[in-house]
Amino acid sequence: MREPSDIEKKLTPLLEPTPYELVWVEVSKGGKRTVVRVFIDKDGGITIDDIAKASKLIGTYLDVEMPLLGNYVLEVSSPGLDRPLMRPEHFEKQLGEKISVHLHDALEGRRNFKGILRTVSKTGITLLVEEEVFEFSFEDIDKARVVPDIRIGSGHVGQKHEHWNTPGSRYCIQWKKCA
Repeated sequence: MREPSDIEKKLTPLLEPTPYELVWVEVSKGGKRTVVRVFIDKDGGITIDDIAKASKLIGTYLDVEMPLLGNYVLEVSSPGLDRPLMRPEHFEKQLGEKISVHLHDALEGRRNFKGILRTVSKTGITLLVEEEVFEFSFEDIDKARVVPDIRIGSGHVGQKHEHWNTPGSRYCIQWKKCA
């Protein structure tokens, strides 16, 4: 897994006293300005008000503490349903859930695995993929993401979920960890 960037290392202590968790930072340099994308999360999810508060806090900090960024655009967002798993604690929150893992190097002829996250340790994870258990060290993982459980139809009666009704369709996103 990748090492945190300099900006991530500086923003993590800034956000510690707030309810926000820094998930990751992406910096894109090009043209006349830099784009700094900051992905945050919190228990219960992120609201528009959270985005506004975090944007103000992070923007002020970057202006004062990191003037070498120069002309930049700040984008603050939630990590989304297919959130990346960047650190061991991110994996721990997803135990029992379906995730996808992309490895740096192939294992048994493949680099991509999708399955149920069974265990998390300080050094790696185990993943149940089609009835077979695979072990991956964090060093071997290039990228990992949550696979959202999105269902269409009504075959999920009795489970915690949320619906969006559109003409002729019924879309559902299942929220297993929400109250």
